[in-house]
Amino acid sequence: MPEPAPEAQPETETEPEPESGTEPEPLPEAGPEPAPEPPSELQPEPALSDNHTLYILMYHHMVEDGQSCNTWTITTGRFWEDLQWLRDNGYTWLLPSQLAAGTPLPEKAVLITFDDGYASNYHLAFPILEEFQAKAVISLITRQIEEQHPDFLTWDMCREMAASGLVEFGSHTYDAHQEDPRGIKHISGESRSDYEARIFPDLQASIDQIQANLGTEVLFFAYPHGQKERWANDYLREHFAITVTTRHGPADLSRGLYDLPRHNITVEHPVSEFLK
Repeated sequence: MPEPAPEAQPETETEPEPESGTEPEPLPEAGPEPAPEPPSELQPEPALSDNHTLYILMYHHMVEDGQSCNTWTITTGRFWEDLQWLRDNGYTWLLPSQLAAGTPLPEKAVLITFDDGYASNYHLAFPILEEFQAKAVISLITRQIEEQHPDFLTWDMCREMAASGLVEFGSHTYDAHQEDPRGIKHISGESRSDYEARIFPDLQASIDQIQANLGTEVLFFAYPHGQKERWANDYLREHFAITVTTRHGPADLSRGLYDLPRHNITVEHPVSEFLK
């Protein structure tokens, strides 16, 4: 899990009844029927976009302007500028539920993601999302919430953001976001049965906790450290509609919704650098 800066430890209406005692108004006398109007030309239906390109933006931690940043930390000013650029250039922000429902992509489509579930996502990022009415998904390491780590979100914060309709929540594991072993990768010499006994309950715990506390289906999964694992493929496809990695580039949804690449946005590398 990346170290943020400053230090953080963890990606049909009906007609009204007449009033009693009143007489209904008389019907008007029938007059000559008006001459039929010439038929108007039918207007063509607007063409649906055949776009399959989705730009997925990856953020983690956020700090106030003037504070130091690393690869996984941005300032509030940078985030505001990113959203302003997206609005000015005609991009539409989407949510995982829209993608999972098969909603056709607009011509310019973007998915904003936050990994880990830092408290700064609520204190600093959420007010900016509200200002722009921008949408985002936050992938939670749920053990950090369950153990009330001060650098991470609380369930009350998550509920408030979910109630806005702007934020949805995905899984980033319960506690498998580790450096050693790295995320959900299997350990050298580990049997497949031992792997499944170690990782699958962890993933299920994250799903269960999000559903129990937020009352929403968990559709989205962000791989810890962006590291895929073939032994987990079937489980992930059974439990999630969308998975994302840290591989760089735009996503082509004509190939499906799994193992999608993203753009890591930093202070030095804003959105405008990747979405030309």
